[in-house]
Amino acid sequence: MDAGEAASRWAAIWTAAWRAHDVEPIVALYADDCVHRSTPFRRPHRGRQGVRDYVGGAFADEQAVEDVRFGTPIVQGDRARVE
Repeated sequence: MDAGEAASRWAAIWTAAWRAHDVEPIVALYADDCVHRSTPFRRPHRGRQGVRDYVGGAFADEQAVEDVRFGTPIVQGDRARVE
């Protein structure tokens, strides 16, 4: 899978899981030893448990969300980013 396909898959899983408030598909996207940052100036969430805690807390604080959107992945070599 190239970087563009991986980024599109990432966005699709986040979108579906966010709409359903389903934490585990999102957690499965991350490595056991990942460092996840929800915003630039917050402390990072470490490992899958950190991602689970962050996403679970975010979902607990909001009502069901219908309108979840990510931008088209921007790919450069083996790197991609999604807004």
